[in-house]
Amino acid sequence: MRRVILDLLRCPRCRKGAVSPDADTAEVLFGPIHCVACHASFPVAEGIADLLVDRAAATGVQKGLEQSLVARSYERYVRPAVQLAVSGHCVDFGSELALYRSMLGKPDGPVLDLGCGTSLFGRKLAASPDMPPVVGLDVSKPMLEESMAQAREAGVMLDLVRAEAPFLPFLDHSLGAVLQTGSLHLIEDADRLFMEVGRALRPGGRYVASTYLPPALWGAALHRRAGLYPRGEEELRGGLTAAGLVCFERMLMPPFILVRAEKAETSRAARGY
Repeated sequence: MRRVILDLLRCPRCRKGAVSPDADTAEVLFGPIHCVACHASFPVAEGIADLLVDRAAATGVQKGLEQSLVARSYERYVRPAVQLAVSGHCVDFGSELALYRSMLGKPDGPVLDLGCGTSLFGRKLAASPDMPPVVGLDVSKPMLEESMAQAREAGVMLDLVRAEAPFLPFLDHSLGAVLQTGSLHLIEDADRLFMEVGRALRPGGRYVASTYLPPALWGAALHRRAGLYPRGEEELRGGLTAAGLVCFERMLMPPFILVRAEKAETSRAARGY
C-alpha cells in the first residue's frame, strides 16, 4: 500500500486517529500499522490493509461473495450470470466503464472504489493516466486477493483495504470521489453510508453508485432474507440529501438505477445552497 493512501486512513476502532506504519517508507507491503490515537494495530499483507473489526458472520448473498471459487470466477461467469438473471441481458462492459468515468468527472483527489469486489472498474480507472490514485475497499478477503492478483497481472498500481461499510476508514475530506458499482444493495444502513461518504469526500467530490430497483411487494421479503436492500429514486435522493450531498441526478435503466451527487463546495455550503 502506497504511503499516499495510507496517510488517508482512519482507525476503524476509535474512528478518530490516523494510522501510521512502523517505518517511514513510501510503500508498505507487510507489517502492522497503528492508530496514533488509540494505538490499535492492524495487519498489512501483500499490500492489503486489513481494517476489519468486530464483524458478525456473513450471511445470504454476502456469504457467497466471500467464497474463493466465487471470487476467482466472478468476472468471467458470476457477474454476467447475475446481470442476465436480473435484466435479461448482459451489459456491455466498455459502455458501463465509459458511463461511470463520465459521471465521476475529474476527481480532485484519490478515488474510492467502494465494494470493489475484484476491482473490475477500479483497475481500469487506475490505469487511466489522468486519474488520481485509486483505492479499492471490500469486506471479502478472497475478492481482494483476486483483485490484487489481477492488478499485478495487468501492471496496474491499486491500493486495497479490507473493511466493512457503512463505516468508511478514511479521514474527513480525504477522497476526491467515491464509485460504488453494484454493491449499494448489500448495505442495510444506506443512510449511515451516505453520511460517511459525505464526511470523507472533499468539497466538490462526487459519489456515483448503481443498484437495482425494488421488486414488487411480494418479493421484498425474499430479497431482505438474502441480505439484499434495493432502493428506489426517492429513497436514494432523500438519503443523499440528508447527508448533505447536492446536485442529485439519476439515470434509470430498469431494473437498474444509477445516481450521482456531490459534496457542496465550501462557499456554496456557506450560502445554504
